Amino acid sequence: MANQFNGRPLIRINVCTFPRKSARAAQAVADAFINELKQRSLDDLGPLDVHLVGWRGIEGKDVVVEVKDQTGSHLYELITPDMAPRIIQSHIDEGRPVARWLVGKDYRDFTEPQKMYVSELVGQVDPVSWEEYQDQDGYKGLQTFFSQGFDSFLQKVVAAGFCEFARITTTPLGPKWCELRVEKEQPILVVNAAPPTACAAGEVFLLEGCPHLALEGILLAAKTLKAQAAVVYLPADARLAQARLEQAWKEFRASRFWPAKEPLIDLKIVSGSGSFLMEDEDQLTRTITGLLPRSFWDKFPRRVFLSHSLGTIAALPFIAQTPVAWFRKLGVECAPGTMIFRLTGSVERPGFVELPLSATLGEVINNIGGGWRFGRTPKAVQVGGPLGAILPVSLINLTLSHDTLRELGGTLAVGVIQVLDERDCLVSLALKQISFILDQPGGQCPACHQGLTRIKELLTAVTEGSGGEEILEELQQVCEKMKLRGACNLSRQAVNPVLTSLHYFPEEYRLHLRSKHCPAKVCPKLLPAPCHQACPTGIDIPSFMGLIGQGRFQEAWEVMREDNPFPWVCGLVCPHPCERACVRGNLDEPLNIRYLKAFAAEWVSKHGSFKPRKPKPLNGNKVAVVGSGPGGLTCAHYLALKGYRVTVFESLPEPGGLLRAAIPDYRLAREVVDHEIGLIKGLGVEIRTNATIGRDITLDDLRAQGYKAFFLGIGAHLGYKLKIEGEADFPQVYDVIHFLRHIYLEKKEKPADKVVIIGGGNAAMDAARTCLRLGCKEVHVSYRRTRAEMPAHPEEVEQALEEGVQIHFLTIPIKIGGENGRVEYVECLQAELGRPDASGRRRPIPVPDSNYRIEAGAVITAIGQQPDFCPFPEPPVQTTPWCTIVTHSPSTNTTAADIFAGGDAVTGPATVVEAIAAGKQAAAEIDAFIHGRANPSPVLRPQKRRKVPFQVIPAAEKLANHRNPVPMLDLELRKTTFIPVELGFSDTQAQKEGQRCLRCDICIRCAACERACHQMRVHALKFSQITTAERVLTNYPLARETCIACGACAIVCPTQAIDYQEGEGFREVRLCGTVLNRLENDKCPGCGEPLPPARYQQYVTDRSDAAMDKQVLRRLCPKCSREKRAAQFVKF
Repeated sequence: MANQFNGRPLIRINVCTFPRKSARAAQAVADAFINELKQRSLDDLGPLDVHLVGWRGIEGKDVVVEVKDQTGSHLYELITPDMAPRIIQSHIDEGRPVARWLVGKDYRDFTEPQKMYVSELVGQVDPVSWEEYQDQDGYKGLQTFFSQGFDSFLQKVVAAGFCEFARITTTPLGPKWCELRVEKEQPILVVNAAPPTACAAGEVFLLEGCPHLALEGILLAAKTLKAQAAVVYLPADARLAQARLEQAWKEFRASRFWPAKEPLIDLKIVSGSGSFLMEDEDQLTRTITGLLPRSFWDKFPRRVFLSHSLGTIAALPFIAQTPVAWFRKLGVECAPGTMIFRLTGSVERPGFVELPLSATLGEVINNIGGGWRFGRTPKAVQVGGPLGAILPVSLINLTLSHDTLRELGGTLAVGVIQVLDERDCLVSLALKQISFILDQPGGQCPACHQGLTRIKELLTAVTEGSGGEEILEELQQVCEKMKLRGACNLSRQAVNPVLTSLHYFPEEYRLHLRSKHCPAKVCPKLLPAPCHQACPTGIDIPSFMGLIGQGRFQEAWEVMREDNPFPWVCGLVCPHPCERACVRGNLDEPLNIRYLKAFAAEWVSKHGSFKPRKPKPLNGNKVAVVGSGPGGLTCAHYLALKGYRVTVFESLPEPGGLLRAAIPDYRLAREVVDHEIGLIKGLGVEIRTNATIGRDITLDDLRAQGYKAFFLGIGAHLGYKLKIEGEADFPQVYDVIHFLRHIYLEKKEKPADKVVIIGGGNAAMDAARTCLRLGCKEVHVSYRRTRAEMPAHPEEVEQALEEGVQIHFLTIPIKIGGENGRVEYVECLQAELGRPDASGRRRPIPVPDSNYRIEAGAVITAIGQQPDFCPFPEPPVQTTPWCTIVTHSPSTNTTAADIFAGGDAVTGPATVVEAIAAGKQAAAEIDAFIHGRANPSPVLRPQKRRKVPFQVIPAAEKLANHRNPVPMLDLELRKTTFIPVELGFSDTQAQKEGQRCLRCDICIRCAACERACHQMRVHALKFSQITTAERVLTNYPLARETCIACGACAIVCPTQAIDYQEGEGFREVRLCGTVLNRLENDKCPGCGEPLPPARYQQYVTDRSDAAMDKQVLRRLCPKCSREKRAAQFVKF
């Protein structure tokens, strides 16, 4: 600012938060600035100019603070009270804005493409200050037409062609206003600031930010139309907007701006819970009639109402000050002007946007919104809020025209654009929006309510996966009928999201019904448990654990093999991502899911019927699988089940790939590999060993023999080179895969007394522990980062250290040295961690002059591997610079139509379970390819395999069962033998571990029961937040001590996870079988029937006594109580 006071510039601080949010955070920031200014005695230099203003900026960046001084305006975002002292110190005292807190390029990219004509002053002025608004040319248009006459303003509105955008069709204002003037009607002006949307829309944005703009528009319209009164209707929860509008009106009346000789319009500001379309004017006027006292209406015996949206009214001051010719060029010819939209959903820069209707959706989303949120997959766009069409991304270039959107089955009556990605379920979204409409006055008229209720029921059935696809036909018919015959405009438009999503995204609806799968993982009853979802192969882990807990081990194994033909292998070597997702880990420790798989498979091999599933009859098609690792054999397994004749070609003498050739016996016994491969052979799969594709036989030869498709599961067996001095000079330098292959397929002999393994992955750990068992005296591992960054499984590293492996962290080998053809040492440099590299791990940086040597007689390099295409003259498919195969992720399709690939050949060295998942996916894609259904590629989803009943267990017992660690072989024995190190569980141990499962396949952690218990004021259920959307019960003793067994929790549970049982003499509340509380029932002394538990009775009587101020009858059943009361009346 230019004004000076005692040589110090005066400042202005504006603080704002997003519309319809609590202003507490913004007020706290404003108070922090005021307190800090006072502490620095800056208030002695002049009045403190700190204001709460309307919103400016990108949604989610609040609180936003603007500091204005003589150097200009600076905008800060994401400000909290503790940041105020730093801003004042640096920006105000030292004249240096705090650069890292200032808005950046994203703010400029968000605001610069907009045409902020109507909303120009929002966030710039004190919302309620009449003086500040007038200083910015506020009320100038009103003043102009006081002198020119309001007939001139009517002519200008007509000439400008100004339309009301917040309607189903664009409606010009001029003709309607002229008609009222000709008929000499003096209407009551109704301003609707509550459009049918659940989120804060542009109306609240304008009222919170610049209520004087709305007031000027109301006064312009009222004087032009000679209106008797005006009523502004707001949403009930827009309390800040209402308060600011009321205060602004109070300030305006006190300003004496209005000419004394002119009668001032009677303005009323009301709020209600309903929202209205402008076309449903009758419903809106009936609502406000009931909200205002009769004394107000008595002043207007003859009432004519004229309704406009607040956005329309707020645009009138802009029209009043804008040349007609210029205004008509703004936007499209038939609808000039701008409209304020709420851009929300999956965009980088959400917020309020003002644009002409000539703009395209793509311009709004990409230019202003910054495109879809990073890492998200674009799915759809909904234009028009809960009444809008849900459109595919392919239509992103359409203009924001009422006519265009109406042709596509939508409407622009609500200024909300919601951007949707793969996390959004369109069925759930449509259900939520229909439910919202049902709560509005327009959804409650008898004619519409029945149809909308049926639509809600059908959508609910889809989200629950109940019923067949005939539901979709009925849904379509009911919606089309409502669209044509709905009694009110709101109900007719409410079906737009359903009809358009059915039209453009029918497969999403079918997936819910056909596959019982919600692609967005949103619908509660179709939501897989976290462990189920985390399993790469999609094993139904909750059902598996439930069966284990009940001792049904054979069924548990069968559940596993439906999704993974190697459950025993995975039970021994899987990195168990399911355990990292296990919800039980929020209580104590995750379930031991991994080893229970091995337990079940071993139990069945000894006690059960370890038989292969029966495949379908042969269909006449042949498929070749190259490589007999877990990916290739899995692909063969599922193809054989579908009736294909499958041949597996393996270059090694025995099948199994790295399962046999690289994973040590002490981790994975060879009998286990043989057993599970034998089951796959039992399906009719032929395995040809010592057959190398590309050398012994080519793919073209196989095509000529009638093979229709190929799966390349060739693994990654070719090790990377260190590229250091001496690596190629000594025969004692081994590649880890060749070393392990030699040991486990040929001869177990130690490489040297002292061995150095270079690398930090699982292969490095396997080599190190193998060397110990071969008799090596010293085994060293050189790794260039810290233990936290090691890619090896943590338990593998821990066991290696226990067994005596020496791991040298932050070590970079630079030379392998020796004499006479023998390795003698590895020379290394110490390292320190720098910035993260492409893998996300911090890059090791050598420390100069930190050389040291590790004595060694052999060196094993284990720094990663790549596929070996040496047998091929050239790779048969496109490869990456790292020689891995290029696929169209997440599918296994390659650049050759009939060749599919997966496992380490695509990902590089990964895990057995990921290779199995790729083989399973490839089998589905090969089947689709051969049958001509390749586009789009089938996507495998986690599926529920069994309905396992809950096992009833007292909560105390459930909590007392802690994780059972797998017993290990004696440490000294482990060092000298290749016997498996894990000894296994007993049947009882396995059952107890299975009983620890919380059954997250049924309990979806929505905490609806907790909310119901809170509303009942019992507070027996105490949940803890584990993710942004999930809460889990953690305080079981509280439920036992406080629960009254009222059953409210069971009633609201959407998945029937909470069970309310009433038996002989007791009431019980169970969560997924866990008994939270058991209360004894008394008996009625009159008839002997069971009464509610004493704790429940006490709860009721306490509240009854408090309400009635007297004691009520107790300890009688309702029947006896009525009889006793009747007898008393008769006696009286």
